[in-house]
Amino acid sequence: MIKHLGTMVSSRKTIMAGLAIILFGACPLIFNRTAAAEPVQLDDIEGLETALHLQRVFATLAERVSPAVVVVTNKQVRRMRDPMSDLPPAFRFFFGIPEPEQLPPRQRVPQPAGRGSGTVIRADGHVLTNYHVIRDHDELEIMLHDGTVYSTAKNELEVVGVDQDTDLAMLRIIGRNGEPEDLQMPWLQFADTEKLQVGDWTIAVGAPFNFDYSVTVGVVSQKGRHGMRLHTFENYIQTDASINPGNSGGPLLNIRGEVIGINNFIVTGGGFSRGNTGVGFAIDGNLARQVAEQIIEEGEVIRPWLGISMQTLGPELQQEFGVDKGVLVSQAIEGNPAAEAGVRAGDVILKVGDQAVATPRDLQFAVLRYQPGDDIDLLIHRDGEEIVITVKATRRGDTLAAMERDRDDDVDILEVVGLRLETVRRERVLIAAVASGSPADAAGLQQGDIVLEVNHQAVNRVDEVATALQ
Repeated sequence: MIKHLGTMVSSRKTIMAGLAIILFGACPLIFNRTAAAEPVQLDDIEGLETALHLQRVFATLAERVSPAVVVVTNKQVRRMRDPMSDLPPAFRFFFGIPEPEQLPPRQRVPQPAGRGSGTVIRADGHVLTNYHVIRDHDELEIMLHDGTVYSTAKNELEVVGVDQDTDLAMLRIIGRNGEPEDLQMPWLQFADTEKLQVGDWTIAVGAPFNFDYSVTVGVVSQKGRHGMRLHTFENYIQTDASINPGNSGGPLLNIRGEVIGINNFIVTGGGFSRGNTGVGFAIDGNLARQVAEQIIEEGEVIRPWLGISMQTLGPELQQEFGVDKGVLVSQAIEGNPAAEAGVRAGDVILKVGDQAVATPRDLQFAVLRYQPGDDIDLLIHRDGEEIVITVKATRRGDTLAAMERDRDDDVDILEVVGLRLETVRRERVLIAAVASGSPADAAGLQQGDIVLEVNHQAVNRVDEVATALQ
């Protein structure tokens, strides 16, 4: 039995060995019939070298411009209300709670409240950013590409000036521990955006969502965007280069690494989304450069003032006045440069200098090319003829100050929809103040404007405004 079992085992081994010979002997024959696998060949693709060269351009550009971009941190003291501040005196006395003025002052340390980006535009440490990046700060910090940090708390950094009308601010790095240094920082040049074309490459550099020195690429989707009613003077470049919270104040560059805009805001998808949807906006580089230069030289932006109210010529008005385009003067405000030069209601302004204008915005930006005190030639259509009137522009702030001096002694005041309205001696209603974030602010009204009509009713005094609003 045992022998039998032994034979059976031996026979099984013989059979298995035979199968192994058959199976493993067949394997080489199978693999020898299949050719060795090779990678997909791409080197012969037409244009590949050109694409690789462009890729190297972007990589080199990102490497070289990043040291001229900074991260800006806005620090604020958290202003928390004391829940015990309203306790009745008797309650405080009974429980032994001291009065607020008896408590020792608490040391409040500014905490990061937001971050943005900045663009170094001069070797001496001048940094351009958005005003909303530094708004309401108690302390500011700037971090360079190499990690060096400068702070206003240590007098290493200062705010040179701001321009809320364009949402721009200028900072300057002084030096370590407040000691002035010859910094010689890497800086970026501005391009002339008049030559910019839709479809041109754009590169955005900044710190979106705290991801410092992120680089994104896109194209110019459109230029000359306006009408957002976010700021008084609007001229935006639209791009699909990804811009997100934290990019504000950083540069939008062309393929040469020149600044064509200062990244400002995005359009989101609504709801809980705060991210980019491919619709981002940067303040036009020519406007940003003009504002930056004035802040550096004057500490503020000085804008010219003509003193006219304008409106767009629709088809009916074009037919009535016999012109194809132009800007209608609805009023030349008495005592202001335009009225004193001879401009009057009903005139149609065709050109400012050598620049044709078709909308109030065109006229506004054409005038901004000049300085207070300059003579500005206006080509005007009047009674079927074209005449030239030369207006000597004044400073807008000086005009406002003169209006404020003209207030009545028993000044009439009305505050409504975020406006503070006052009557001035020349029987006009002056906007003395506009509350930030109010309906009036959202509508684009600004301090120094004159209210002429309310709901198509002419008004000369504050009480007439109140009556018209009723």
